[in-house]
Amino acid sequence: MKKYKKRWAWVPLVLSLALFIAIALWAMTGVREASEASERDGLKQATEAVRRAAVSCYAVEGAYPATYEDLKRASGIAVDEEKYTVYYEVFASNIMPEITVVRRPS
Repeated sequence: MKKYKKRWAWVPLVLSLALFIAIALWAMTGVREASEASERDGLKQATEAVRRAAVSCYAVEGAYPATYEDLKRASGIAVDEEKYTVYYEVFASNIMPEITVVRRPS
């Protein structure tokens, strides 16, 4: 009987190690997914903030700002420009500008 116990003594250790690795991989996947969701939300919030600022300027001044710099100056909007790039294209002062916010490559 002692021979039998010694032969299979490594099994609990291997099962414990496999369980630990599985839990660690599951946790890492969850952290990665949470990080990606946070990045998507940040991008969406930045886009919405620029749009709201543009509409606010239109409501106050009667025209959309001609450039993104003018929008920043008029509304005081602060987008993290190290993290995002804002494309702001105006067709006419009375038509909503084309606003695109993209994440900068890291």
